[in-house]
Amino acid sequence: MDLWVDSISDPAKWEDIFDGDVPGLDPSCWRADQLAARNDAHVLACGPDGATGVTVEVETNRPIGESIVPGTADKKSRASATAVVESRCTFELPGGDAEEDSLPRLTCEDTQWELDPEDSAELPQAADLFEVHLADGEADDE
Repeated sequence: MDLWVDSISDPAKWEDIFDGDVPGLDPSCWRADQLAARNDAHVLACGPDGATGVTVEVETNRPIGESIVPGTADKKSRASATAVVESRCTFELPGGDAEEDSLPRLTCEDTQWELDPEDSAELPQAADLFEVHLADGEADDE
C-alpha cells in the first residue's frame, strides 16, 4: 500500500498499479504458507502466474487414512490453485485542460472516491481497490 500512497498524486502511475505492473512486487507466498498451515498442510510450490496471479501447490501433512478411504493409509492429498488479483476500480485521466493538481475520481464498484493526497487516512485500502478469487483448482490424491 505504500506505493499506492506514494503514487496517489500521479494518476499516470495508477494504471500500472491496478495492472500489477509494479517493480519489486513479489507473489504473496508467505500468505499461502499461513493458509496451508491452518489446514494442516504445507506448500510444495508457489510462484507468479501472469502479472496478477499466484499459483500454489499444497500437500496435506498427514495421510488420508484407511478409515476414510480404504487403500489410502499412506497417501497424502495434493491440490493446486491459482489466485488472481483483479482491480475493482476505474478512472479517467484528467484532460489537458484540467488543473495541474486535480486528481480523477476513482470508482471502485459502487463507491466513488474523491482522493486527497494530504489525507492518507481517507484513502481507499487494498480491499477497496482489489478483489482476489480462485481462477482454477485441481486436487490429486497420490
